[in-house]
Amino acid sequence: MSLKICSFIVVCCLTLAPGFTQGEPDRDIRNLTQHFIDTGEKMDPWMFYPESNIKTLSTTKHRGYLMLEDAGTGEDIKGSPKEPIRIDDYPIPWDFKMGLMQPQPKSGDNQNNYAFGVNVAVTFSDPSTWPEDRTQMPPDTHTLQLLVVRLGAYGEMNRRGVPQLRYNKLNYGDPSPEIYMLYGRGDLAPNVLGDWEIPYIWMGYEPPSFGQLGAASNWSWGKVGGPAESSGLMDVRFNIRVLSPTKMEVGFGFGHYVGWRMRTVDLSRFGKITGIWEIGPVISLDRWMADEFGPSLDIKPMPELDPPNPGAGYYLDYCSFFGSGPESFEHFSEEFNIPGLPADHKWFNEGDGVVETWSNPGYSTVTFPGKYGAWAMCPRLDCVSEAGVAYFEMDQMPPPLEMELAFVAPDDSVPWNVWHSYGFTDTEGKPHGWSPGIQNIPGKGRFYINSHSFDPDVINENPEMNIEFEDEIPQELLTHKPIRMLLQVITTKKIRVGLKGPESDPWLFSKPLEFEWEMARFKLPCPVSYVGLEGSGMGNYPAHHSLLVDYVRYRFGVTEK
Repeated sequence: MSLKICSFIVVCCLTLAPGFTQGEPDRDIRNLTQHFIDTGEKMDPWMFYPESNIKTLSTTKHRGYLMLEDAGTGEDIKGSPKEPIRIDDYPIPWDFKMGLMQPQPKSGDNQNNYAFGVNVAVTFSDPSTWPEDRTQMPPDTHTLQLLVVRLGAYGEMNRRGVPQLRYNKLNYGDPSPEIYMLYGRGDLAPNVLGDWEIPYIWMGYEPPSFGQLGAASNWSWGKVGGPAESSGLMDVRFNIRVLSPTKMEVGFGFGHYVGWRMRTVDLSRFGKITGIWEIGPVISLDRWMADEFGPSLDIKPMPELDPPNPGAGYYLDYCSFFGSGPESFEHFSEEFNIPGLPADHKWFNEGDGVVETWSNPGYSTVTFPGKYGAWAMCPRLDCVSEAGVAYFEMDQMPPPLEMELAFVAPDDSVPWNVWHSYGFTDTEGKPHGWSPGIQNIPGKGRFYINSHSFDPDVINENPEMNIEFEDEIPQELLTHKPIRMLLQVITTKKIRVGLKGPESDPWLFSKPLEFEWEMARFKLPCPVSYVGLEGSGMGNYPAHHSLLVDYVRYRFGVTEK
């Protein structure tokens, strides 16, 4: 399932950054997000059409999904916000992400042909010419659809499927009579059309011999990855990014794996975008697969393909919007309140921790395998990237601004640290590093740190950016569940750290640290943890260690209490 995109949580006694204002709901693209979790069948601000081909549209038949069944009229079904998105409605860049489940992995003796994915209709026309009817296209509008296409059948027990597809290069030699493909169609972007050639893996014998499991019926046991992913927790997902009035990105991902297969779309040949007329899911239910897609595969003899099975169930997990540029800095706040797999939503989870949000509801749980490794969670803010590190100019996000992190640490029997990988560049181009956080040394306790350490028994010093507290930090604060840490950039020359346990407590603030130099650029901090440091003795027995992230809150302004 999906993550919850939470509205910015206002903190009392906040000083705002110049040039930024709070409380602009009409400018918050997150208001278009829908997770389809309402038990009253509410799905505003979304609409699905045509009504003539919708038999079932329910958020309660399968809680957490929008379950859709067609009425068998042979018309494609689309979903989109009820109002078009004008190009100047929300700060650019912004992201749209959508998750869907594979329908019907098995289908009896019949073919199980389907195609579903993301649809976007981009208009370059004057808004005064836009029609009242949302199901009608404005003039000068172009479309793109990126679809997961499945043809054939699983093959178990000699199911017919599409026999010509067995051991085919299109299905990577799979003995089952089926293929999965990621396919682009439409007139918006030539570089997105056709087969994206994203492979998947089938599991089984190659080829099976008499007497081996599956040999008699020529079927493989399962499919992994790419457009065939059907893990049952998060199958396939799509990403549309609007970067400018002339540029977009389109992407595909699968399962809980980090990353997207992305393509950039240059729209300058059409002029400038005036609006996004449609954006959302599409289910292909006409005869496109049978009449156009199938013949295009150049399979001999040309297969006779059935249209999609009428009344099949399709499951839409989430349709999520958020701003991904400096002006939308607060959008990276996250409460982790909806169970599911974060995959690669707003944050890039890297390293060898397994990340999910269902085993401890209300937390993002990072479970470590027990080897010497690390995890980091980096926000996907759109900014300049140099040598793999993303920086934004301070005049794009002028201070004051702050980040608040709350986490429940692993067991204190093993050494661990939780810190932030801050990076600054001054006006002379010199880099400055800072990694504020908490470190545990078994038998000695927990400590605030300004520099992370690879030695489990050593607290590293940071000679340049050394935050200090007036008094010793109480262990009852450092051992609270969760620990709350506040990192503040007060001006381009001043930073400060706050710590507390219960949410109702006041912050224990450090002494402000003022630099002799001035920040020019700033790397948005990534929470990082090393669990199982060298010599820790940690493994996977008797249990895996976990870090629980309660929330991450980004704000313009500075909390004073």
